[in-house]
Formats: sequence, structure tokens, C-alpha cells
Amino acid sequence: MTPKIILTATAISFFLFFSLLSCNKGGDDLLYHSNIHLINLSGYNNSNEELILQLDTFPPTVTPAFSKIAFGAKYNFNDPNKQHLKFIMKSKVTDKILLEREIKATDTAAETNLNLIYMNGKVGDFPVIPAPVEGKVQLIYMFQSNMLNYREPVDIVFKKYYFIPKVFEEVIRIKNLKPNEFSQPISFAPFPLGVQEYNGQKTPVLFRAHIYKAGTDIPYTAGTSFQFDPLISVAPVPSPTKAASKLFIINEAPVNNMIQFNKVLEL
Repeated sequence: MTPKIILTATAISFFLFFSLLSCNKGGDDLLYHSNIHLINLSGYNNSNEELILQLDTFPPTVTPAFSKIAFGAKYNFNDPNKQHLKFIMKSKVTDKILLEREIKATDTAAETNLNLIYMNGKVGDFPVIPAPVEGKVQLIYMFQSNMLNYREPVDIVFKKYYFIPKVFEEVIRIKNLKPNEFSQPISFAPFPLGVQEYNGQKTPVLFRAHIYKAGTDIPYTAGTSFQFDPLISVAPVPSPTKAASKLFIINEAPVNNMIQFNKVLEL
């Protein structure tokens, strides 16, 4: 598992708290004999459980259900009798330890960075979102079939929609994406929206996405009790008009028997 970070007000309080703890030998010791280690944890709690994040015996923090994980702390190993720490993440409801890391004063790295997602009772890797690149819209998606429990791969197909002639034009697709997994990044050149000309006629241009059975243009809902409407059954998308780098988690949010989708997370 290879992870990364986010810092919040909670993180800042941890920094101050641990800085004070590590100053117990005096300012000169901290300045000239410090062995400071940074601990950063980020990602997303995609579950209905509260998570407890705790570094050793210090006060824990709680990450609410369906929220970003953001934890940051630093510790100065200037006490010869305290040369290792334990970091744990556990479920508040079950008290089950989900993640455990030991941090030692002798560790060669000065930082421990974890970037993860918790869902379906498991901890997994949370992908690093690519840095923005001029002239590119970069996207990572996860699709969760929380209502139909669909488990076959899907394609997420991004399209321009020319409103007056009612024509869809494919821009790019995420291929063969397994539900509950993150896609590899895709990218395309930004393009304008709004009123444009199509076959000599002025028409509004929109950006839409459909979810199909992998390798087809057949809605993945085909054969189920849920209906698919090309104008309503669209996945959440970012603006395609300028360079951006985005991550989305989406799931099903049907209205009556019409399949629709919800944006769980956008980063």
C-alpha cells in the first residue's frame, strides 16, 4: 500500500500538541538534537462507520462516516526511553483494528505518509491524483453499484451532447472498470460548452457520461427493472472547459425505476 496526505484544523492541533511534548528537554535540545518524524494520513472513509485514528497513547481523533480522512502529527524522538510509536486506525463500533503501523526513531525516512480508502470492511489504496497539466482534463473514477449490486466490468463513456439535433458524440471512455475499484487516469483536451454550430445549426453543447456494459454501448442496466434514459441517466462529470485533474466516486441513486447517479466524492 503506497499512501499520501491532507491536513486540517485537527492536524494543526496535533502538530502543536506534539511539538509541546517534544520540547520537554528544553528549546536547545529541540533545536540541535531533534529527531522529528512526521505522520500524515489522508483518503476517504467510504463507510457508515466512524473511524478512530490514534498515535500511541495520545488523544485519538474520530473520522465521521462518509468523510475525508485527514490526520497529521509530528513527534520528536528526543527521549531515549521512548524510541518507537504505534499508529492505529480502528472502527469505533467494533473496535477492530483496520490499520497498524509502528514508527521507530531509527527509521531512515523522516515521514510516514498513508493515502487510503476504507470501504466494505477493508482498507485499500487511494490513488494519487495526477498533478494538473496544461491542455489536459485528467479523470479518475470509481463506480459503486450500491442498488443493483452489478459486479461485471463497465465502460464510463464521456460525450458531447448537441441539444437541438439530439446527437451524442463520444469524447473518451474509461474501459473495463470493475465496480468498487479506481480507474487508471484518462485524459482529453479541454473543449468549450454553450451555444455552438453543428451541421450549420446553432445548438447548446453539453457534457454528459453514460455507463455501459464493458466493450459495448448497451446500458449496464439492460435486463433489469431499472430504465435508462440518455438525458437523465447520466453520471456526474466535471467541467471540460479548462485543464483540471479530478477524482470522482459515484454510486446509484434511482428515482422510482429510472436509474440515476450520485456523486459520493469529488477531489
